[in-house]
Amino acid sequence: MKVDVVIINWNSGTLLHQCVDSVLASAAVDKISSIIIVDNHSTDDSISILPQHHSIRIIYNNSNVGFSKACNQGFKAVQSDYVLLLNPDTMMYSETIENSILYMDAHPETGIMGCQLLDEAGRITPSCARFPRAVDFVIHGTGLSRLFPKVFRPATLMTDWKHDESREVDQVMGAFMFMRKSIFEHIGFFDERFFVYFEELDFSLRYHQAGGKIFFNAGIKAIHSGMGTTDKVKAFRLFLNLRSRLQYARKHFSTFGFVAVYLSTFSVEFLMRFFMLFFSGRFSEVKDLFKGYGMLWGGRRIGG
Repeated sequence: MKVDVVIINWNSGTLLHQCVDSVLASAAVDKISSIIIVDNHSTDDSISILPQHHSIRIIYNNSNVGFSKACNQGFKAVQSDYVLLLNPDTMMYSETIENSILYMDAHPETGIMGCQLLDEAGRITPSCARFPRAVDFVIHGTGLSRLFPKVFRPATLMTDWKHDESREVDQVMGAFMFMRKSIFEHIGFFDERFFVYFEELDFSLRYHQAGGKIFFNAGIKAIHSGMGTTDKVKAFRLFLNLRSRLQYARKHFSTFGFVAVYLSTFSVEFLMRFFMLFFSGRFSEVKDLFKGYGMLWGGRRIGG
């Protein structure tokens, strides 16, 4: 079977070029039908410096429509049996895509597969998440899960697990998300109410509720630098992350659970973030904190 690769770009610079180069250098390049790049109105030269190749297809947006909507644009253009969602700050090893296809061919019960992601120094990085409960978000907001990780589990990202063995998981990171195209026919696409963040978790939960299996394969590896483009706009990134979390809470938790997450986000969590930044001397980030919360408080609707 063949695969289409979907990459969402927003001012990714040379990272996008390196990602595409690594895909084209794959041992299974003959099994890659197309590399679909959805560009969210980038203002840098990330598109112009791409290599020339017949498999590259670019979808241009006139504005930044968000990660979820851009992903859906790419998913709807897929024609192969498999689709690989990649972040532009991800690079493949020669055998990564070939081994992914071989695994999925041999395990039809698996609908979504993630691989072991390494940083640029070759260290394993956490890339799987668990489905959170309302209490997990509340505890996360207090900082207790970071101060006492052996007592309080992380809200989502499984930083309490070494990621050194293969296992079934709740969610794999969208930096490398190898999926069967048929999934979209069963549960639909990403929920576009999530501009960015939590869309993959929501999608994975819906797939899990439909009886699907998600697998983390530690035997397949890729490099993920973690240099996301939203790092350049920290206040906006904070706003987007908090808003998406509240959207997820409203969609999947009870009314009581949502209210608990909402109140803790605007009270205990804000205070904890402020004191941690202030007493560590990160005063520029204190400004970003106020700006991010200001955007969240400033009337932007939390969709259900």
